[in-house]
Amino acid sequence: MNEHENETRIQKDASKLPVVTRRRTRRGPAGQDLVVDLSEMKELDVTSLALLLTAQQNAQQEDRAIWLTGVPVETWHTLRAMGLGRFFKPFPGSAGAAA
Repeated sequence: MNEHENETRIQKDASKLPVVTRRRTRRGPAGQDLVVDLSEMKELDVTSLALLLTAQQNAQQEDRAIWLTGVPVETWHTLRAMGLGRFFKPFPGSAGAAA
């Protein structure tokens, strides 16, 4: 598999992420932002990370934000340790919002 085929596969996989849209709340997402529920995610592996970063990149190009919900605190710590926490916002009231 060449680099282009791998990128295309990741973009197709990213479209399968569970995403909902919401209206802007006081400190929450705007109607065009993406909320990704990761409560079923067992671990943050390379594929999961690639999907999240692809979704974030696509959202940024459209002037949107990515909000994560259902993320284990350990995953937030991992994202922040890698310098990637700034790309995602914890959904208000989710476990990562307090971390």
